[in-house]
Order: sequence, then structure tokens, then C-alpha cells
Amino acid sequence: MGVSGKEEKRRIIRFFLQLKARYSVKGGKANWGECIIMNASRKGMGIKFLARDKIIIGSTVHLKIAIPGEFKPPSVMGILMWMGKEEDHFIGGIELTEELDEIKWAKLTKID
Repeated sequence: MGVSGKEEKRRIIRFFLQLKARYSVKGGKANWGECIIMNASRKGMGIKFLARDKIIIGSTVHLKIAIPGEFKPPSVMGILMWMGKEEDHFIGGIELTEELDEIKWAKLTKID
């Protein structure tokens, strides 16, 4: 018996986070906006975009993640899969173009 997409999503472990990051949309404005990574798995992230401009679903989003104590912030890229409005900002989910490796995953999920 096969596994449906919905069941597969439930198997993916998500960590709930509050990590500050900066984002840039490929093909969009050259400037970087601020965002907060709310949750992450090895394959995707839930993000609160602290901007008034909506991002087009299907856009490539580049993130530079601020990790306390890290000199060089890890960066990831993903495709925006969904987006919604919440009060004065947008929330969305990206599917990463490359699954997080052990080093990036450990940096994101370390608990001090």
C-alpha cells in the first residue's frame, strides 16, 4: 500500500523556531527584506515575511539565517509553495531546493 502526500507530510519532523533571517526573491528587487523562520524541516520552512509586498507563488526565495554565535549565516534557497496574509505581514511556506545537510540542520535546531 502506498503513502499519500498528506501522510508523507505528517511523517516529516518540523521544529518550531523563531529565527531571524533576511530574504531576497530571485528576479525581484535587489534588496533584502526581513523575515522570521517559524518552523523548519529538512525539506521546507514556514516563514513570516515582515513586508507589505506579496511574493508570487513559485518564486525562488534566498534566505540568510541569523544564528546566534555564528559568524557566517547559513543560507538556503527554496520555492514559495503557498502564501497568506496575517495582520500586517505575509506568511508562507517554501520547499527547499536542497534538503538541509547535517551541519545546517544542527545549526538551525541547536538548543542552548
